[in-house]
Amino acid sequence: MKILYIYITKIFTKIFMLTTVVFALVGIISELFRHVSFYIDNKTPFCLVFIHLLSNMPWWLMQGLPIATLLAVLFCLGDLSKNNEIIAIKAAGVNMWRIIVLFLIVGFVIGIGDFAVKEFVIPKTSSYTEVVEKEKIQKEKIDIKTEFSDLVVPMLNNTRITIGYLNIKENIIKDIVIEKYGDKFAAECLILAESGTWENDAWLLKNGVIRNFNADFWTETHFKRYKSNIHIKSEDMAVQDIDHDTMNMHKLKKYISQLKISGQTAVKERITLNMRFAAVFAYVVVMIMGIPFAIGFGNRLSKILSFTLALITAFIYWGTQAITKSLGENFILSPFIAAWLPNLIFTAIGVYLLSKVRK
Repeated sequence: MKILYIYITKIFTKIFMLTTVVFALVGIISELFRHVSFYIDNKTPFCLVFIHLLSNMPWWLMQGLPIATLLAVLFCLGDLSKNNEIIAIKAAGVNMWRIIVLFLIVGFVIGIGDFAVKEFVIPKTSSYTEVVEKEKIQKEKIDIKTEFSDLVVPMLNNTRITIGYLNIKENIIKDIVIEKYGDKFAAECLILAESGTWENDAWLLKNGVIRNFNADFWTETHFKRYKSNIHIKSEDMAVQDIDHDTMNMHKLKKYISQLKISGQTAVKERITLNMRFAAVFAYVVVMIMGIPFAIGFGNRLSKILSFTLALITAFIYWGTQAITKSLGENFILSPFIAAWLPNLIFTAIGVYLLSKVRK
């Protein structure tokens, strides 16, 4: 069996590598046409164009990997079936489930590779792409923004903070308004302060007033220094829009925590986090769906029809992923269900199709 496994794996690997490279090249070419006016406007040398496109290669490789995996399993098993090698394997007393398990293991290994590239490679190449684009092509310096103005920071317990000025580097805030509302959105407390500094893991407000509202009246207390119960760090207050698809797990989890601290649901980011794990098993699902069509259900379907049906099924699977993701973002499904439901549905369908394959 070891020799047979090595033989099949070599055939699959050759086809897989070829299709992956082809899809990556198609992506790079489309990226070239998309940026051609950008390159011309900035009079970009060819070497920088090449470097900029090459830095995007890992991203495009990952985009084409699922369809490359499907095509590889279809062509690999299709060739084995065409050359009557499947019949020879069965005649030798080898149960087809042993071959199927091999492909499932290969799919899982590809999924692990996909996870590793997105975790360790793409965050670095994406950052490098931005540096090349901004500093070398546009000749603009990338500055880390440390000063912000007119920030609105939602918090838990119906509380909102409005900040006129924030300096992350010096941990200073100015023109602070803290509003706390009741269950029926009636104002309960209003805190106004000229400035604030970060001390002992909390914001110390200076020169302000506290107004507590009741049904028919309100009280007012002035203060020189007031230690608030706000424990949000300055860098967490200035949460900026970030492409979370290019983050590694550590940064993505930290970003989600920042959003939750500021009272946001972070639904899109939580779905992305769950999909990062679901993607590992997505390649196993692709194998499960592709294998029955690749061997044609015991030649009951023509090869062209089997190939077509496999591609249609795969695109329906990816379409289902988009639908469940959208349902999750609209709070109809939980982030976990939104990420994993397509895998569960199509695994069940794939297992049923595999049961129809002649072993």
